[in-house]
Amino acid sequence: MRRGMLVLVLLSLLALVTTGVAGAQEPTPSAPPTPAPAHPATVRGTVTAIGDKALTVATERFGSVAVQIAETTRFHVPGFMRAGLGEVRTGDRVLVHGRWVEAGKTLAANWVIVRGPTQVRHGTIRRIDGAARRMEVETRRGEVISVEWTANTRLHLTGVISPTWSDLGAGYPVTVIGHEVKGTFLAGRVVARRPHRLFRGTLTAVDGTTLVLQTKDGEVRVATNAQTRFRVPGRPNASLSDLQPGMRVVVRAVGAPDGTWVARTVVAREPQPTAPATPGAAGKGPRPTR
Repeated sequence: MRRGMLVLVLLSLLALVTTGVAGAQEPTPSAPPTPAPAHPATVRGTVTAIGDKALTVATERFGSVAVQIAETTRFHVPGFMRAGLGEVRTGDRVLVHGRWVEAGKTLAANWVIVRGPTQVRHGTIRRIDGAARRMEVETRRGEVISVEWTANTRLHLTGVISPTWSDLGAGYPVTVIGHEVKGTFLAGRVVARRPHRLFRGTLTAVDGTTLVLQTKDGEVRVATNAQTRFRVPGRPNASLSDLQPGMRVVVRAVGAPDGTWVARTVVAREPQPTAPATPGAAGKGPRPTR
C-alpha cells in the first residue's frame, strides 16, 4: 500500500517537471521591431508651392522636395517677431531643417527659415485696402511699392493704444519693416503716424462744427471736435461760438483715415480795420506853380 502511494507521488512529480520543461522550450512572441529614427537633413531652395500644411521646395541637390509642416514646426521670417506658414510666400528662398520621411523626396520640417536680410522702407500711404491686406506706399525716393501684411504683422500708430488697420488712411507717413519677394514688400511691422498740417487763411464760414477757410491754395474745410482748443484774444475761455467770418486764423490739424482734417488748435484774431482814406489824397498831384 505504501509502495503504491510512493509510486503515485513520483509519477505526479515527473509529470510536473516534464510540463515545466516543455513550457520553457516554447518560443515567446517577440516584440515588434522599433523603427529606426529618420535621418536628420537640411535642404536649401526656393518655395514653388504652398499648401495647407506643406511646402514644395525646389532644390539643386534633390530636385523638388515636399516639406511637411506640423504644429511644432517653427518659422523665422525677416521682420516678423512671430511667424508661421501664413508668412511664407512663393518665391521665398528657404532653409529647412528636419528629418527625412522619404529620403530625397519628403521632409518633415522642424525649422523653416526664410533667408535674406530684414529691410526697412520709409514713405507715405497712397492707397490702402484693409480687406485685401494691401497698401501702396510712396517712398522718400519717389518709388511706389506694394506692401502686404498678415495676421502676425504688428501695427504701431502714434497716439493710439490699440490701433487697427482701419485707423490708417491715405497721406499717413509709415515705416514698414520686412522683406521683399517678387515685387511685393511683406511687412512684419508697420509704424505709422497721423499727418499734421498747418493752415493759414481767412475764416469764411462756420458750417456746423466745420471751419471753412480761404487759404492761398484755395478753400479748405477743417472739422472740430471736443478735443479742439480755441484761442481768441480777449476771450480766456474761447470756444467755436467765438469765431466769426472774416477772422484771420491759424489751424493746426491732423489727418483722419477718410482724408479729412480735424483741428487740434485754432488761433484766431480780429481782422485789421481798413484805414480811412485821407481827403484829397486820391487827387493829390504835383504842387501848383506860381
